[in-house]
Parts: sequence; C-alpha cells; structure tokens
Amino acid sequence: MRGLYCRQFGSLSDLSVQELADPLPRPGQVVVSVTTASVDYADTLIATGRYQIKVSPPFVPGNNFAGVVTHIGPDVTKVKVGDRVHGMALVGAFAEKLAVDQSQVRLTPSGLSDELACLTGSGYRTAYDALVSTARIRRGENLVVLGASGAVGGAAITIGKTLGARVIACASTQTKLDFCKQLGADVAIHYTTGDFKEALKRHCNGSADVVLDMVGGDYSEPALRATGYGGRFVVIGFAAGAVPRIPLNLVLLKGSIVTGYEIGAFERRQPDQAASNRAALEQMFLDGQLTPPVVARYSLDHAVEAIGAVASRDKLGLTTLQIATP
Repeated sequence: MRGLYCRQFGSLSDLSVQELADPLPRPGQVVVSVTTASVDYADTLIATGRYQIKVSPPFVPGNNFAGVVTHIGPDVTKVKVGDRVHGMALVGAFAEKLAVDQSQVRLTPSGLSDELACLTGSGYRTAYDALVSTARIRRGENLVVLGASGAVGGAAITIGKTLGARVIACASTQTKLDFCKQLGADVAIHYTTGDFKEALKRHCNGSADVVLDMVGGDYSEPALRATGYGGRFVVIGFAAGAVPRIPLNLVLLKGSIVTGYEIGAFERRQPDQAASNRAALEQMFLDGQLTPPVVARYSLDHAVEAIGAVASRDKLGLTTLQIATP
C-alpha cells in the first residue's frame, strides 16, 4: 500500500508518500480500505511531535477516516468484510489501508457519503459533545465561541445555530470574522478591537450563557467575566499556546460552571452518550442541517501539500484527502 510516512520528527516537508507494508489485523481489529480522510490541525501537531498525546515515529499520520472493511481479525463482532465504516484512529488514516480496533469504527449510514462520514470526526464530534453533553446548551441562549474560524469553532457555529442558540463568534482577523458570518454566526467580534469583555457583554445583551474556549491565552478571562450568573465555560484547547490562570473568585461570585472536554476521555467514560451523540450528529448531516465547508480536496500524492496548507492556516474551511474511489 501507499501512505504518508513520518520517519522522524522534523518539519512537515520531511514527510513523504511511500510504499509501505499492508497492515494485518490483530485480534479485535479490522483493516479498512480508506477512501477519504480529513486533514485537521491536530494532524500537523502529531506529525511534528507537538501534540499533547505523543506518538513515536515512524508512523502514518491521519486521524479521521472513512472507507470499506477488507479484513477482520479474530474476535471481531461489530462489523464484517464489505461494510462501509468511518472512525477515528489518532494516526494511520493517510494511507490506502488502515488497521484499527473495531471499537474505533462506526457503520456509515446509507445516504451518507464517505467524505461527510469522515468529517463527522473530531471537529464536529467535539463541538456537538461540548455543546450538548457538557454545556447543555438551550434554545435561545447566547453562545460565545472563541477560535470560531477553526475546525471545532466553525462546527460549533453551525451546530449551535441548528440547536437554536444565538452565536457570538470571536476571531483574530476580519477575514476570519467574515468567514464566521458566512457560517451563520449572529455576531462576529475581533479580539483586539476595543474592550473584548465589554464587547461580549454588549452583544450578549448583558451576559453570555455558554462559552466554548479553544484558544486560551489572554482571551479566556475576559470571556469568563462576560458570562452571567451560572454561566457555563467549557475548556477545549489552548490554540494561543498559553494556559490561562483564572481567578477563582470569578467562579465564586458568578456561580460559574467551568468544565473541560476531551474527546478521548468522553468516549471512554461516557460511551453510551457518545454513541447517542454520534447518531444524532450523523442524522444532522443526512438531513442537510449541517453542510461542512470543504474548501480543498487533495489526492494522496499531494498529502504533503495538504497537511502543509492546513498547518499554515492559509485557507479557512475544511480539507480532505481523496485516497480511493468508494
């Protein structure tokens, strides 16, 4: 098989598409012929050794995938050869074949394309879980999204609107703010234009109900200060690089609920809720309520270019690898 290969950590330009040995399924594993994979910012971090979960080289990058089961190992009961599936693997998806545990795949519903199936992965799953299960967003509430132009942020805008929230998107450039408005945000706020906290309060009619924070750094505390009594603040990531230190007196005085969401822990600790959320999210895609903004599609031969483009953040929207014909 062919796949994008990370021999050792370095720059993304050191990656290359190579001929690799076909994977063999171990007990409980399936081999998937990958048709489509999404290229996410987390993939760029994993491929350069900068992700919070370390993977030792050599390996094939790529997390979210869709395809067809070609082989099954002993003790596999969840799927069979020929089934269309999609899932998350952390690494391995940027190749023609992938071996994963059967717990890491879901059957792809009829009518859902492989591209849409792979895009129900980490970005949309994180946004849906964080909004529905962690923040428990309610119709009519003010939802503030930090890092709103990214993959999770963009998904949060569209899911939040679908669930009836009023979405206030926050980003760092006018181009990103325009993109958020295109996705359906009711209001778009620049972090550094004026008083960020006061702008949030003004556009939230006094107070925010829910904050989704993918950024951290200098923007977390003003966003927390903009919440009303009992506001829910969900920590998802630290794209700004710095982990903020929050004065706990704010939490005391506001009766705030500050909580975190990490997709792996949620899957392990709340498997029934995770499965229910996946089904609901897939139905939103099937019903056309969610239309992912795919802006670039690359072949496997151009995988290095694809992962480099995502790392540079030159394009707003989603990127996929089209690896094989379904």
